[in-house]
Amino acid sequence: MSITSHTSKKSATTVDIAWTVEQAGLWVARRNGDFVGMVEARWGAGFAATTRLAKTLGTFATIEEAERALEESLD
Repeated sequence: MSITSHTSKKSATTVDIAWTVEQAGLWVARRNGDFVGMVEARWGAGFAATTRLAKTLGTFATIEEAERALEESLD
């Protein structure tokens, strides 16, 4: 299995969020190496975003929407 990652940046003042695919259907977000949350595929039902404190942010239609919701919760 290969692990892939990408980095996103909300604004010039926001620290980069590194996203890593840990396993099929599970994306983990880290900021400065620290776990900040995750997105989990809900097969057939969308993508659930959860913060590092296990707060559910919702289920979203796309992975991009779920990632964005988690990133916006970090303000």
